[in-house]
Amino acid sequence: MSIFAGAFALVFVAEAGDKSMLLALTLAVRYRWWVLVAIALETAVAMALAVVAGGVAEAVLPERAVGSGAALLFIAFGAWTLLAREGADEAIETGSDRPLALVIGGLAVAMFLAELGDKTQLAALSLAGLHADAKVLVWLGASAGMVAADAVAIFVGIRLGRALPRRMIAIVAGLAFVAFGLVTLAVTFA
Repeated sequence: MSIFAGAFALVFVAEAGDKSMLLALTLAVRYRWWVLVAIALETAVAMALAVVAGGVAEAVLPERAVGSGAALLFIAFGAWTLLAREGADEAIETGSDRPLALVIGGLAVAMFLAELGDKTQLAALSLAGLHADAKVLVWLGASAGMVAADAVAIFVGIRLGRALPRRMIAIVAGLAFVAFGLVTLAVTFA
């Protein structure tokens, strides 16, 4: 199996049931395929850090700062989702540049912080150590594997969005974000 295919398969499987995949599913109900853009941006950077820098981000940033930042972003997204008024998604759905750019940027930052030190990033780091001469292939394969796995979650999220009342989904998603944030805080300070 090629290095690219191996990295793709390993990260695709490692992402199954991961918190970022569940986050992608939840976000897709509201933001549809735009979540995939945020994930692609976040994944390219997170996997590059893992492959090229060998986990430098974790060494440079204190673990508690990263965990606290991720937790606060999750809680903020939860509050934003719970407090959003009906029809607030229209700016995103009609293609307005400013709200869309802010949403994609915010989602990418939140997912990046959630992904630091995650098992998918560690898998890419390990593969890069095994294939030091093919780091670009490891990076591309790991990034593609993560985006593909999250695309499946996004598809499911979009289907749920069509089948269930939007307000009920917003409440469940908002509570899920807050729960992710509280669990992240608990784990960070445990």
